Amino acid sequence: MQDIRTKLRAATADEHRRTESSFAAILAALSDAQSYGAFLRAHARAFPAVGRALSAGLDWPAWRARWHALESDLAALDLDPPPALSIAPVASRAEALGMAYVLEGSRLGSTLLLTRVPAGLPSAYLAGGHDRAPWRLLVGLLETIDPIDETAAIAGAITAFDTFREAAALQPLPRVLESVA
Repeated sequence: MQDIRTKLRAATADEHRRTESSFAAILAALSDAQSYGAFLRAHARAFPAVGRALSAGLDWPAWRARWHALESDLAALDLDPPPALSIAPVASRAEALGMAYVLEGSRLGSTLLLTRVPAGLPSAYLAGGHDRAPWRLLVGLLETIDPIDETAAIAGAITAFDTFREAAALQPLPRVLESVA
């Protein structure tokens, strides 16, 4: 019998790959303030949308702390956050946990991206990946999902991945990256 994390990972593997691919052009040149700003702006379109939607079914303060770090990094680059995407509030706690799974999973992955950010650029958003406490809490909460609600958790995760892909598609590439794409 698989645990819910294993089921979520398997059920969303294609969405995860597609989301990573949607950011490939932006991440290809994550070596200057302009490309890093494009990456942060794309995340700023999706991150608060997912966080607000999941808040309808789960009190998850970790998303707010990372959102504030993202806003701070944008401000340090003298960039305004773009308008956030709009997604419907979750209908259940399980759906919210699926969305939190994506946000917290991105926190884990951010430590790899952090190594590519040039020294001197603000990195509070990506540095949040060093804090594993929200992930550990989420893992425990995921195990409380009733098997009948696993489909809702998977749907929440898919919605979160879809939102990040949409945000990447909306983010104009800096001129230096247009040739990479």
